[in-house]
Amino acid sequence: MKLSYYCAATSCGKINYIKVNADNRYDLKDEIGKEFNERCKHCGKHTKKHINRLYAEPNSKIIWISILITIILSIAVFIASKKYVILLVYGIPLIVWKTQIAKAKNFNKLMID
Repeated sequence: MKLSYYCAATSCGKINYIKVNADNRYDLKDEIGKEFNERCKHCGKHTKKHINRLYAEPNSKIIWISILITIILSIAVFIASKKYVILLVYGIPLIVWKTQIAKAKNFNKLMID
């Protein structure tokens, strides 16, 4: 799960990302506090943001890794058994994708004061 926020500079307004290990805003508050200082990676302006201004997005790296593992498993199953049971293996990326979407949705629903 990636956390993103928009730059406060009116001329920039681009999306920035931060890396944290929190699954919800309460864990994030314990990790970085109610507000955090970050430098925009595009214009260089320092911004102080409240953690309610962070929004979670599904991590595409994890989804692509699961697709790669699925392709490798599909080839291995096809070579080993000579049967077409690959459809069972294609559920792995779907499950990973759904899990990432659910994590992001749960993070974005919860706000703190």
